[in-house]
Amino acid sequence: MRGIWRDDRITTFMKVSPRQILVIKLSSLGDIVHTLPAVATLRKQFPSAQVSWLVKSQWASILEGNPDVDDVWSVDASWKNWPRLIREIRLRRYDLVVDFQGLFRTGLFGFLSGAKKRVGFAGAREGARWMYTDRVSLPGEEEASWRLLPMHAVDRNLAIAKFLGADVSCSTFHLPSLENDKTIVGGLLQQSGVEGHTQLIGLAPWSRSALKSWPLSRFVELAEEIMRSSKDRVVLIGGPSDITFAKEFEKLETQGLINVVGKLSLRQLPPLLRRMKSLIGNDSSLIHLAAGVNTPVFAIFGPTEPKATGPYPLARHTVLRTELPCSPCGQRTCRNTSYLECLNSISVNSVSESMHRMLESQDR
Repeated sequence: MRGIWRDDRITTFMKVSPRQILVIKLSSLGDIVHTLPAVATLRKQFPSAQVSWLVKSQWASILEGNPDVDDVWSVDASWKNWPRLIREIRLRRYDLVVDFQGLFRTGLFGFLSGAKKRVGFAGAREGARWMYTDRVSLPGEEEASWRLLPMHAVDRNLAIAKFLGADVSCSTFHLPSLENDKTIVGGLLQQSGVEGHTQLIGLAPWSRSALKSWPLSRFVELAEEIMRSSKDRVVLIGGPSDITFAKEFEKLETQGLINVVGKLSLRQLPPLLRRMKSLIGNDSSLIHLAAGVNTPVFAIFGPTEPKATGPYPLARHTVLRTELPCSPCGQRTCRNTSYLECLNSISVNSVSESMHRMLESQDR
């Protein structure tokens, strides 16, 4: 088993010339976005190889039109489907499997694929590391969990690409930009009175975890403040699961807020986010999509480590968080006697002031 780091760099050891590559990154949306640069470098390193990406069906559309992937393999990865899925993987005769997920089932898929080379993280969880032929170690992984590792998820994935000989000097995010989708997004904005010169600020006040969610009422206040103090239009962005919560913003729609929650497909979000002057949101997939299309992000962080999962690269974006002895903790429950102090201590005024400073620096 090979893979080593030295002076915070991953050293290349593996020399391969694969014909069939299987990339495994099933979920979730933000993690898939973080894997895009690594796959882009693998495409450059192995231009003649056939690259397949195994991904859960609900996220597959974000890979449509990706020039780095020959086959987007959309699957139901539930355990009852494993036997059929494993048979199909074996039939495709991959000679290299790259597991960016690092879990038992993804390690198992690779192990049973028949591929002679199976690469993953030395710190992969649930025993997946034992199913690889080659493991890539990361700086500091013995001292901290991945959630607190001071190495961004994008860079972790690039470490595997570097191990395979790829040039990782630049990061490229290929996200959907289909003409039909751009037309739909433009039409939706036009219906709300948006013209070509209109400045738009995206608002993404959702997260899958309550522990990563700044209070929704404060996002409402923030939207009001933005509309009161500037000519910028606020665009509320989210998916179908956010529609109920979006009702908290209904009173602002008469004041000019544009609500597109649940009105666009996943594939249409990147074209929308490209139109934004900036995006403000919790630690969620939307901030990573925005960062991936080079839209400046203003992210509100609580228990999670921005160095590991913040908008990439951090130097181009703004992260607002409260420095506490317990934060970032990376935990799934808050043990602070002042519940979620890391998020609740962040005021609307502090977010507004930081946001205006960021926007002013953009205009210089």
